[in-house]
Amino acid sequence: MSIRQTDLSWSNYKKAAKTIKTINPGTTPQQIIGRLGYPIKNGQRIYITSDGQGGVKQRNRTAHQAREAVRQKRLRIQTGQLTKEQAAETRLKKDTIRAAGNEADHFNESWFIGEQLERLEAEGGDVQAALARLKKAGYYLGNDPRNIQELTPEANKEKYQQNRDLQNYLGSRESLGQSPSARRTDLIDTGYTPPKLEGFAQQTPLPQTTASGPQYKPDPLGGIRLETPTPQVTPPQQKEDLSQPQLTFDTTPKPVNPIQIMTGLGAAALTFVGSSIGINVNEL
Repeated sequence: MSIRQTDLSWSNYKKAAKTIKTINPGTTPQQIIGRLGYPIKNGQRIYITSDGQGGVKQRNRTAHQAREAVRQKRLRIQTGQLTKEQAAETRLKKDTIRAAGNEADHFNESWFIGEQLERLEAEGGDVQAALARLKKAGYYLGNDPRNIQELTPEANKEKYQQNRDLQNYLGSRESLGQSPSARRTDLIDTGYTPPKLEGFAQQTPLPQTTASGPQYKPDPLGGIRLETPTPQVTPPQQKEDLSQPQLTFDTTPKPVNPIQIMTGLGAAALTFVGSSIGINVNEL
C-alpha cells in the first residue's frame, strides 16, 4: 500500500505530529507519516525527522542521503553474498517486524563494525581477511537473517545510545593509554605483529614435530634446582611390649627420709604446701 499525501498544511502537520508524540513519545517519524500521510511544502514532499523537542522538523535530505549511502555501503560489505533463501528470509523478517510497528535491528551493529573496518582499511589492513575472521569466530554480520532482531523503537534507540556511550568511554580510556578497547583495529587485522613485552627473558618454545610425533622440550627454569633426595632408611629396632608396665627397681640401699615415706594423698598435700611456701620437699 502506497503512502498517501496529507491534507494538512505544513504548520498544522507539525502540530498534529507533536500531539501524537505527546500521547506516545516513542512514535517514530515513519509511524507519524503512516497516520497523517507525508507532508507537502511548496508543492514538494517533505522528509521529516524528530526535532528533539517532542515534535518533527524537515530533514536535510542531502545529509540524510549521504548517511544512507554510507549505511548501505557498510551493509553490502559486511553482508557479503547471501543465498536466495537467506535473502528471502531477511526480507520476510524485516517486513513482519515493521508490520507490527517495531524496528528490524542488527544484533551486531553495522555502523560499529563499519567504522572499525574503515579505520582498518585506512591503515592498510585487509578488510576481507578481518571479516573472514569475525565470521569464522561465529559472528553474523550485515543483513544475514541470523543478525536480525525485533526491537521496539524505544529499545532500539536505547541500545544505540548505550553502544555509543560505551565506545566513547573506551575511546577516552584508550587515548589516555589506560586500557585497550574495541576501537583497536589491529585486534582484527590479519598479519598484525604485537609489540614485544619487556621484562620477560624466557619465551615458551613451540612444540617440535618429528617423525615419531610432536615433541615438547621446555627451557629449564632458572633459579630452581630439582634434586631427588636420598631416602633415609631407619634400621629395625626391637619393639617393646607396652601391654605390661615396666618397673625398675634401684636395689642400692639409701638412708630413709621419713618424709619420703609418705604416700598417697598426704604426700601430694605436702608437696603442694611445700611448693606454695617455697620449700623444696626433696631437699628435706
